[in-house]
Amino acid sequence: MGPIQSSSGVAEDRPLPSHGSDGSAVPAIRAVGLTKVYRGHWTLKATIGLDALSLEVQRGEVLGLLGPNGAGKSTTLKLLTGLLKPSRGQAWLFGESVEHPRSRRKLGFLPEQPYFYDYLSGLEYLEFVARLSGLSGIDASRRARHWLARVGLGERPGLRLRKYSKGMLQRLGLAAALVHDPELLILDEPMSGLDPFGRRDVRELILEQRARGVTVLFSSHILPDVEMLCDRVAIVLQGRLRRVATVGELVSHTDRVEVRCAGPVLLEVPREWSERIQLHERIHETVLTLESGEFLNELLAWLLQRGVRVTAVTPQRSSLEDLFLAAARDEQAATPAQGDPDRRSA
Repeated sequence: MGPIQSSSGVAEDRPLPSHGSDGSAVPAIRAVGLTKVYRGHWTLKATIGLDALSLEVQRGEVLGLLGPNGAGKSTTLKLLTGLLKPSRGQAWLFGESVEHPRSRRKLGFLPEQPYFYDYLSGLEYLEFVARLSGLSGIDASRRARHWLARVGLGERPGLRLRKYSKGMLQRLGLAAALVHDPELLILDEPMSGLDPFGRRDVRELILEQRARGVTVLFSSHILPDVEMLCDRVAIVLQGRLRRVATVGELVSHTDRVEVRCAGPVLLEVPREWSERIQLHERIHETVLTLESGEFLNELLAWLLQRGVRVTAVTPQRSSLEDLFLAAARDEQAATPAQGDPDRRSA
């Protein structure tokens, strides 16, 4: 999105502040107590989609908003982009309140289900978006062609969008979010509908934007992508922000060690080790997992004495998936059996 027209119809070009009054850098995104309460059309029953979220995303940072379907991720992003109005709380983009259209001048946004004018071609659509973002006709055409090629759609620029596949439309939506060189990218499930090659391309684009100093906030439930791309991760469950930390803080090393051996070992683990070792026999190898590495040397000596060929010894670490599933179990355990009739995740 480019310059926003004021009520008088003139584009406002007042620069946004890069530092606060105390000299500190203004974060790219700041939310304080952000809350969204939905009401049923007929019953007017209140249900909570997002509950008092407070969060800061610094300039140049990539932050992943992680949670299952219905956790509140899309609600959060819609509140930050002005598509929804908060019931309570406030949020700012580059120090500008999200209630003001000016906050979206430096924003590129990809919704989870973007809408396209299917009678346009891919090139026409990107030119249209670029012009809406304030680019001149020449610049809009040049950048539309560049980004259409950059997302792998440049070979058939005149193809009508009604003939695009879901994956092609997802690529086009990402190009539309980037066509005006935004300083902030907010992406709602950017990997949705993409094959492995498409996901790789999107990852490369996000890393490319991070290298340029662009701030990126994206939601996902694809844990390997989050772990690979993000500086920090925010976990949202049932409309509430549960934890924010760096990937390194969340994904910690454990004492577990995995020992791989060639072929089936056809050995019986000593009884005194049975509670500390898990043995998995496969066609071409045997894998022994130690819950603690304190007796690793003893196990290796035992295997070598019996002629077993050890092919790998690998310390294990907890994955982001392990952490997320543990947080989800804790959340479920803390939820009353009857549930909260006035809560709905969005």
